[in-house]
Amino acid sequence: MILRSMRTRLSLLAAVLTGVLSLSLGLVSPAQASEPASDPHAAAFEVDFLTGMIDHHEMAVMMAQPCLDKAVHEELASMCQSIITSQSAQIEMMQGWLQDWYGTSHEPTMTKGQMRSMARLDRLTGAAYEIAFMRSMIRHHWGAVREASRCLARAEHPELLALCGRIERAQLVEIATMQRWLAQWYDAAGGRPARTA
Repeated sequence: MILRSMRTRLSLLAAVLTGVLSLSLGLVSPAQASEPASDPHAAAFEVDFLTGMIDHHEMAVMMAQPCLDKAVHEELASMCQSIITSQSAQIEMMQGWLQDWYGTSHEPTMTKGQMRSMARLDRLTGAAYEIAFMRSMIRHHWGAVREASRCLARAEHPELLALCGRIERAQLVEIATMQRWLAQWYDAAGGRPARTA
């Protein structure tokens, strides 16, 4: 009888502790994660940044897809695959944040100018393609680096700040790598030095 009573008390205690733990975890995570930025200016910036970077990433993915077949060097094809994989995942992440934080959705769009740039790249092959592709991607990456730097100064959500830091670091590395390849493979320049963004 005493043993049964102790078991009952232990079961009740475990249930209470489980409930408290679940409640505390719930208060720390979902409610806060789904709120917009507390500062209206930060909130407006985050919406603009997320929609703009979704479009920017989509352009990079669209540029990188033909590169898988057209690149002469395996190293460049490998970088293009990395761009497709990482930036496609980041697009989905940013779309989720737009919905969770601000109740809005955004599908990537491309301008007519971007489509013309894609068409020009599609007409090139071999060395001419690689040179033009890397120069175009370097310019494109500089745009992302500038926006990510602004994000680090103006965004509020920690998740977004962390993503902007990753974007800035990854794309500076890719810029420097493509500049090195242009010089080594083709004795060609490619955009500004990596530290002058």
